[in-house]
Amino acid sequence: MASSNTTDLFASLFYAWSQQNGDELRLDASQELIREGEPTPDLFILVEGGGLVRTASLEGDAVELAEIGPGQFVGEMSLLEERLPVATVEALPGSRWIRVNHQRLLRAIEQDKPLGASTYLVFAGKLARQLSSQNAFIHRWPGRDVEPLRKVLLVFGEWNELDVAWLAGQGSRVEAEADVPLIRQGQNLEHLYVVLHGEAEVQIEVEGSPTPVGSSRRGEILGEMSFLGGDDRATASVLPRETLTVLAVPKASIRSRLQEDMAFAERFHRSLAVLLSHRCRDQLMSRGLAARAAALEELDLTTLSNVSTAGRRFEWLCEATTGAR
Repeated sequence: MASSNTTDLFASLFYAWSQQNGDELRLDASQELIREGEPTPDLFILVEGGGLVRTASLEGDAVELAEIGPGQFVGEMSLLEERLPVATVEALPGSRWIRVNHQRLLRAIEQDKPLGASTYLVFAGKLARQLSSQNAFIHRWPGRDVEPLRKVLLVFGEWNELDVAWLAGQGSRVEAEADVPLIRQGQNLEHLYVVLHGEAEVQIEVEGSPTPVGSSRRGEILGEMSFLGGDDRATASVLPRETLTVLAVPKASIRSRLQEDMAFAERFHRSLAVLLSHRCRDQLMSRGLAARAAALEELDLTTLSNVSTAGRRFEWLCEATTGAR
């Protein structure tokens, strides 16, 4: 689990709001703030001291995911997905935290689009770093990709029809050949890609060798981690397993609209945060980690309804971009 960028967090509207509306916790002894598999109504921002994050394996062993320090936060995945925590978070003695109630924050975001845009941007940036950190060690546990509730379409559940129409107008349809990298790790990316058709393998370099860490399918976004990282460099390679059709949308166009339209910025950053949260969760579960949370998962009919709506928007995008250059 990667660190949150402390500068991004402490300079954000999200942190300013949390300082004013959250509860301060000063802990003299160790304390579990979040327990894997048990509902949590709060997220926690670490201001001073440290904490430990661990998850359970199928064998029942505790696997340490991260040591966290000031400027990091936990509990946002449950807020984004409305699902059980995938890890236990232990606050260490002498630590100081801000506890933020999920529902109170969501109510504030409904009334304040800049706060929403800031909050989801901070969440997405943190989750991008977290996924990058997971990618570096997850290969130690063999497993397979999982695709619960067609998560590839969840982004389109966060956007509205006007957002999808705007993307269709900004993007160009590109065909990528099988076994020829669409994206190379370390490459400077000028576009975000929406996968319209086909499937690709996501790889990172481990000791000089390409190592699969996941896959991307129809409806998913590629290049979002470089978009959030600030330097536009790809954190992984994407190798099509078959002919891959993508919509290439210039990052410059997206960034311009993000500055001009706070409502769009809120929806866009939330969509990336939701997608990255699902990727982090599913990657752990596919390797037999987060076993306690996985055993307690239930089918959410509301989520299924949202995915159905997202599917219709995605199919419209595919039709609207047919023949686009």
